Amino acid sequence: MNTKKINDFKLGVLGYPLSHTLSPNIHNYWLSNYKLNGIYEKVEVSPKDLKDFFSSNIMQYRGLNVTIPHKVDVFNYMDEVSDSAKVIGAINCITLSDNKLIGSNTDSDGFMQGLTNAYSSINFENKNALVIGAGGASRAIIHSLQMKSVRNISVTNRSQDRLQSLKQIFGNKISVIDWGSIYEQIKNFNLIINCTSLGMLGKDEINIDLSHQKEKSLVIDLVYNPLETRLIVEARKNHHDYLNGIPMLLNQAALSWVRWLAINPRITDELISNISNSIT
Repeated sequence: MNTKKINDFKLGVLGYPLSHTLSPNIHNYWLSNYKLNGIYEKVEVSPKDLKDFFSSNIMQYRGLNVTIPHKVDVFNYMDEVSDSAKVIGAINCITLSDNKLIGSNTDSDGFMQGLTNAYSSINFENKNALVIGAGGASRAIIHSLQMKSVRNISVTNRSQDRLQSLKQIFGNKISVIDWGSIYEQIKNFNLIINCTSLGMLGKDEINIDLSHQKEKSLVIDLVYNPLETRLIVEARKNHHDYLNGIPMLLNQAALSWVRWLAINPRITDELISNISNSIT
């Protein structure tokens, strides 16, 4: 592993607002552990100031993570964009290399890395997946499931407009089910992934009964605050496998380091504990 000394560089997370981001906790932990003379900071830029930021401030950073609400708008400022970011329609990682801005998306691979680390024996080809939500996270998850040849991918969302946007991107590779039928049809799926903010602290819950599944299911909630949403509690109560959003959060962050610093940082038990304790 390459841990050579890298002097005086800056990394950060670009978004607005950033009061609740955990990214500095993660990346500064790694910077300390690898004894690198760098800093990771919040780069809070409002949408109206985004153009000025890219005109005058971007070159001081070696790399940036990108979060809400800028994941789409930053496309306008990139010199190069990865294929996965184009498919997903969102950039969450910017790398500065040879005075070029390179946009990529680490959410898809980060999700899959976290999932396969937790459940290494998972057989994707026998999975009937339900993706709940139709935003940027959903696009990343659908892309990652397609790369694993998941047998069937269905998507549901409260907004029909967003569902139609997904259909335009993924075509007949996904099926769309009506939000009102989710409670009746949930029993037909053995891989259920919540990509919405439902269940997040201060948000409404997803009230899904998982007691009538046709087989043991794997339930994933990308929400990580709280660490145990009602959906996760329901999965555990009915003896299904489950996973919260922490593995994806940490693995997508680690993949950013691979792009910025050519280092694949270790996701240690200590880091997981630190992040979990900062939430609870």
